[in-house]
Amino acid sequence: MKTNFEIEDNIGVNYHGIHVDLHNNFELKSKKSDGKNILIEFLRRNEDWVHEKEFSKLTFIHKNITYEFYEKGNNEEYPEDENTLSVIGYFPKSMRNINDGFMERRKPEIDDDIIYIFRNDKTIRVCCSEIELKVKK
Repeated sequence: MKTNFEIEDNIGVNYHGIHVDLHNNFELKSKKSDGKNILIEFLRRNEDWVHEKEFSKLTFIHKNITYEFYEKGNNEEYPEDENTLSVIGYFPKSMRNINDGFMERRKPEIDDDIIYIFRNDKTIRVCCSEIELKVKK
């Protein structure tokens, strides 16, 4: 899997030298699929701690999907946690029976899936040939 970003501290990414804090500064807007690609969009939070120069939108484009796992999560106690990222990381595709783990890696290894875990335990796991991050100012 090729990427144009690196994962930092399993809550953010480094995009061309810029640290992007997905956990604190962004929330999930949508997950869309066209059969070949999955687009996961995050929008900048409208909170006083988020700097005005932060990107307004991030889109992770997962190309040539070979595997996808989605788990809804639990919204009963804290429904606001559904769109707050808890972890972004890579996990070996040989361990697809475990969907709450991740490896401390900046870049994926050849047999990795990317996994997004949200605070309500919603999980998105994808195997693809490339992930392109597009940003909007």
